Order: sequence, then structure tokens, then C-alpha cells
Amino acid sequence: MKQLIDVAYNFDNSRWKTAAVSMLSMLCNRGDCHYFIRCVVTADMFKNADAKKQMTELVAKQDPESKIEFIKFDTKIATIPYDGNMAFGGGICYWKQDFWAVFPKLDRIIYLDDDTIVLRPLDELATTHLGKNYLLAFKTGQAFKTPVGTKKYGEIIQYNAGVIVMNLAGIRKSKIYETFAEYFKDKNLSFEQGLLAVAFRGRLAMYDDACTLYNYRTHADYATGGRDIAIIHYTGKKPWSFPVRKGGVWWKYAKMSPFYTEFRKNWIYNFLLYVAVMFLPTRKMRHAIRKKYSRV
Repeated sequence: MKQLIDVAYNFDNSRWKTAAVSMLSMLCNRGDCHYFIRCVVTADMFKNADAKKQMTELVAKQDPESKIEFIKFDTKIATIPYDGNMAFGGGICYWKQDFWAVFPKLDRIIYLDDDTIVLRPLDELATTHLGKNYLLAFKTGQAFKTPVGTKKYGEIIQYNAGVIVMNLAGIRKSKIYETFAEYFKDKNLSFEQGLLAVAFRGRLAMYDDACTLYNYRTHADYATGGRDIAIIHYTGKKPWSFPVRKGGVWWKYAKMSPFYTEFRKNWIYNFLLYVAVMFLPTRKMRHAIRKKYSRV
């Protein structure tokens, strides 16, 4: 049996179905690869026995040789303080930086956001030499300006934090994680993406050869030598909520999942909500209503 490729996701009780679609795409396009899918989840998701059962069955049906496990994130091992509800800005997006402790026996891991679709086997990412780099990442495709207050760190590499390869052994050995709490205090750094860009500066490698990344927000297609796109990351509006470019690819795999009917109903609801608030006077008001009432 071939060695399993370690892939991590992290999500809460509201995004497990979109994570399942991402996993389904990865398994459908695995080639000769098999995966050990390691789900780092919130306490409420960990208690959701039905969700875990459905995801386990989905993986087993698609590839009996791949495995899946669920790990409740333990805030006691966290390198930064988390708020109580583990909302996007308060916890979940930061979890990946603590994977060196979550997976103490692993030397490396591929991390994927739940809003990704995998269209090629990930064996190249699993075997690429990391050297002294802590992180292997991809072009963001977004035109970022260096925030005021961060120039003191020198040049900050802009990368996509939703598709990365982490050198867990290197992070543990160097104890670079001891700097995370201090950088977390700098509010000029945007979430874990900015924090890790600064903490890992000089040890963050950009990867352009084995995997091309389609980034929705800028419609950027980084084609390398005519290769097919390997991973689609929907970094802006999500295909299960809005009409987006390349959204049909996501729906192809959603239709193969047990959640297709639910996704379609939610999409119609979100679209009608989007239209209904178009006439509100300010963008801030429109955004607030959509954020509060949109369905995943």
C-alpha cells in the first residue's frame, strides 16, 4: 500500500459540508494517491456525530484506502489567545499556525481551506523538498499594499494562506512559534496570513511549478507550461452563495455529494437576499444584512 498523503482542513459546524465537497474533489482526482484527511474542528463540530459519520462514509465510498480523522482543537496548545466563539477573526483562521503541536508526529502537512477544489493529485506537493523553509505557498493573485506600520519588518511576501505546505518539523525544531504571540498583537497584520508572512520571512518559499492556482478575486490563472489548473481557491464570493467565475467546477462536485439539494436551495435564498438588499442606501448596510442572513 502506498504511503498516505497527509492533508489538513479546519472548520466549524457551519462549514463541514463545503469541506466535504473539497475532499470529494480531491478524492475524485487522486490518480494513484491516497490521503489521510485530518480535520481540525471546533467543539460543536466534534460533537456532531451525524456530520462525522457522513464525511467518513463519503471518503470510504470514494476511496477505501484513504482515511479521515477528526481532532478537536485544544486551545491549551495555542500560541495566541482565542476568543470564546472561535469566529473567523477570533480563532479558526489561526489554527494552522499551531499544527506543529496538533500533529506532533508529522514532519509536514498540506493544508487546504474548505473553499477549494482539487483537480490534480497532490503528490508533487507532498514530496517537494522544503529545505530550510517553514512554509511553501502560492501567489495570492491579489494586489496587496503593504499596510502602514508593517514596513519595519522589511519586505513582506504576499501569499495565499488557503493552500500551503507546512514544514512542521522545522517549525518545532526552530521554536519559531514562540514569536507568534508578539506578532499577533500587531493589528496591522491581517489574520494568520500576515502573521506567518512576518514570522516566516526569509523561510517562506513561493511555488510555481507543480501546482497552478486559480484565484477568483482577481481572475488570475497562473498557468505553468500549459499545465491544467490543479487547485481552485474561491477567495472572494463563494460559489455556493453567489454566481462566480469557475463556480460551475465547484457545482460539479457538489452535485456528487449528498448535500446538493440543500446547496441549491441555499443558493436561491442567498441570491434573492442579494437582490433584496441592493436598494439599501449604503454598502455597509448591505454587507451587514447579507452577512447576518446568508446561508452556507
